[in-house]
Amino acid sequence: MVKKKSVKRVSKKKSVKTIKTVDKPKKLVISNKKKISKPTKAVRSNKKKIILILKNLILFTVISLVSFILYLVSNKEIFKNLFSILAIVFAFVSVAFLITLLIFVFLKLLKK
Repeated sequence: MVKKKSVKRVSKKKSVKTIKTVDKPKKLVISNKKKISKPTKAVRSNKKKIILILKNLILFTVISLVSFILYLVSNKEIFKNLFSILAIVFAFVSVAFLITLLIFVFLKLLKK
């Protein structure tokens, strides 16, 4: 670490002012070392993964529909808010599973 220097100046009124100087930034040392790439596994689509994704997609779609129906049926404001938020969250999760299902199906088709 570099120590900060303080400089004292005397003005005509004979008052002493202390001015702090800023440290100089350290130089960055760039090394010529090569980055070692880690081996990555390719994403493979097999039947077990597709079935699991399909089950989760069906589950979250049903839960989202049930939450939406409960939203329509409920009379109190707090239940309407709760079921609307639950329906939206479960719908987003089911859309995410739909996207992953489509990706795995396309991977399976491109593999052949």
